[in-house]
Amino acid sequence: MEKILTKIRTLSPHSLFSEELNSNRIFGLDLLRFFAIVTVIIDHGKFIFPKKIMELHNYIKFDGVTVFFVLSGFLIGGILIKQLEHHQASFSLLLDFWVRRWFRTLPTYFLILTILTVCYSIKDPLFTFDKMASYYIFCQNLTDARPPYFPESWSLSVEEWFYLTIPVLIFALIILFRCKPKNSILSIALFILGAVSFLRYSVYINHDIEKSQVLYHIVIYRLDSIMYGVIGAYIHYYHSKYWSLIPRYLFLGGIFLIVLQKYFSISIIHNTFPDIAGLYYVVFELSITSIAALLLLPYLSGLKKIKYKISYVITIISILSYSMYLTHMSLIKDMIIYSIPWRDFTKSYRIIIPAMYFLYWGLTLVFSALIYKVYEFPITQLRERFSNYKKTKSLYLNK
Repeated sequence: MEKILTKIRTLSPHSLFSEELNSNRIFGLDLLRFFAIVTVIIDHGKFIFPKKIMELHNYIKFDGVTVFFVLSGFLIGGILIKQLEHHQASFSLLLDFWVRRWFRTLPTYFLILTILTVCYSIKDPLFTFDKMASYYIFCQNLTDARPPYFPESWSLSVEEWFYLTIPVLIFALIILFRCKPKNSILSIALFILGAVSFLRYSVYINHDIEKSQVLYHIVIYRLDSIMYGVIGAYIHYYHSKYWSLIPRYLFLGGIFLIVLQKYFSISIIHNTFPDIAGLYYVVFELSITSIAALLLLPYLSGLKKIKYKISYVITIISILSYSMYLTHMSLIKDMIIYSIPWRDFTKSYRIIIPAMYFLYWGLTLVFSALIYKVYEFPITQLRERFSNYKKTKSLYLNK
């Protein structure tokens, strides 16, 4: 009996993730990542429910992907800033930055993409590989709307193109024009924020209805969300006294913006403000969400640990968030859950719908834990072998 109990304990979430839970993580950032992934999975799981519940979801949904963008910009931007401040800008340093980033993101992405490609080829007789070829170079939504296959991959394209192109611009200013890293980063940040805002305004002013409905998922219209996070990293590093001056008030300001934005979105749904709805939705909504997420960071980045056991659950889900994002929708919901002949077992939707939703969450957690422990984490650790520079101490692990 003791042996059985010992085996059960070794399979418990706390034991499986003991190394991560005992590391020097920042709980506040784990909490924000937890919030982001949970809102995304809830949003994509709403289609399991009847139409009335789906409509009710509009009152509680939140843009978790934009939160991911801002948090990613804050973390990776912080790493890039420290590298530039401790090493001379060069192609080898830029390549090292890319290699470290790609070891973290590309292997798991390509794994899920390849599995889905096989699944699509089996499920859809009209499917051909060329329909997925653009996904392997992150061009599926570079300038146009996301295609129907693996739709959640759009956000990976935004991140990869950001971290492929923006560092090049920053390094170019430093190397070619002898700019200081501090000035180069700020100049490129302001340029990207202005350029993307101008592009979205052009869509609005030209009354491009078709483009306005899909720009949320197009790379060139979303780069600013990550840049807001980089600006956070810039302030945190170069102006730390301001970063930690009024964190609680900034946090409350971020919550206020979230609530205000939710009210405004619902008002748009009900056509309360029809004259400014288009301007708000196309030009300002994404920026306001990014700013709200940015305002949360000064307080959350200082929240190291809490004593409650619920923090373990939050941290574990935060650790699994990348695998959860890649697997929950196309692979688990569309390929597995929707393929089960539920009505062969029962005709009652009171049983079918809860069973589908429970399986949706259960498989997402199990698959993500398996992928993380067996594949994602071991490969991420390999990046140290290919780095020519000392590991830059980050605010966050596994970035």
